[in-house]
Amino acid sequence: MKNKLLKVLGMSMRPKVRARLLLIALVSLGVVESISTAFAADDDDYNFSWLDPEKKIYVLQNRKYRKANHAMLFALGGAGIGETYRNVYQVQGRVGYWFNEDFGFEAFYNQRFNSANNSYKALAQAEGAGAGTSPYTREILSQMGLLLNWAPWYAKMNVFNSVLYFDWYFTLGLGTMSTQVGPNLQSDYPALWSQENLLAVYLGTGQLFHLSETWMMRLDFLEHFYSAEIYGGKVGAPTDKSLFSNFAINLGIGLKFGNNK
Repeated sequence: MKNKLLKVLGMSMRPKVRARLLLIALVSLGVVESISTAFAADDDDYNFSWLDPEKKIYVLQNRKYRKANHAMLFALGGAGIGETYRNVYQVQGRVGYWFNEDFGFEAFYNQRFNSANNSYKALAQAEGAGAGTSPYTREILSQMGLLLNWAPWYAKMNVFNSVLYFDWYFTLGLGTMSTQVGPNLQSDYPALWSQENLLAVYLGTGQLFHLSETWMMRLDFLEHFYSAEIYGGKVGAPTDKSLFSNFAINLGIGLKFGNNK
């Protein structure tokens, strides 16, 4: 009788146990889902996917265009900035080699073209009226030197719905300048001008824009520093020296040579 009663009670308890187990399972699943959602939210916050719900932003992971073990040849043109009495335009050639993605060297040569600017013309008019003097002016005819380039940044940007890859580099170098110094214009008073070759230190920065595996565009800012006599070493003139500096902006195109693998 007792066994029959326990059997009846056991049979009557089974649905309740099943219900409790089902309830526990549902609660457990809810807790797990909540925890998973919380972690997923944290992960979304970490990778900033909430900024780009349509997944149109891509992370730059690897270099598409490489410089290491490549030689480069550039043709550039630009203007000198900061010359007191001269308009300056120049053409420049560069050839270089990159040892790795960070460091490379270049040799350069440029030819400069000088003409009187408006400041000099105004001074010349005042001199013609008896109210002014003609300053000594140093014209830089050409420059050459060696440059060490350091490119710490490689990046990409969207330009007209196309991705443009570029390197941002900094430059330190040493070279020489062929100059001439005198009053007025050399074409009017050539005998009053003297020639000088001066040592210069070069500092600069710029960007290399990779158009393809072979072709590049380049924007370059290069400043030169040199010490020279203020009056160009003229007989009877003071021999005081001063530190001079000017910079040039150049834009050009280049070719890359070497194995891209």
